[in-house]
Amino acid sequence: MAKNFNELADRAKAAWSDDTRRVYEAASSEFTAEVNERAELGTVLATARKARSLTQPALSELTGIQQAEISRIERGAGNPTAATLLRLADALGQKLTLVPANR
Repeated sequence: MAKNFNELADRAKAAWSDDTRRVYEAASSEFTAEVNERAELGTVLATARKARSLTQPALSELTGIQQAEISRIERGAGNPTAATLLRLADALGQKLTLVPANR
């Protein structure tokens, strides 16, 4: 009997076909990359906000974006729209730029 989730997951994975394993590994890699990108975006936003000596509530007032959403974005837990990012960038005197992916 499995003692914990990891043992149970390892047992299930042992029965996977090579195709299933490849799909899982690709999806896992994409998910990890997205989580890392969101965390990086949050760090950039928090750094820009602090450089302008703004609190999250002050930035919320400037942008009309809820403070809770700003917090989620800064923690890497948010999924902001392009419109939200543009409003934040504008309020922080920043430019939003698209760059080629490194994948």
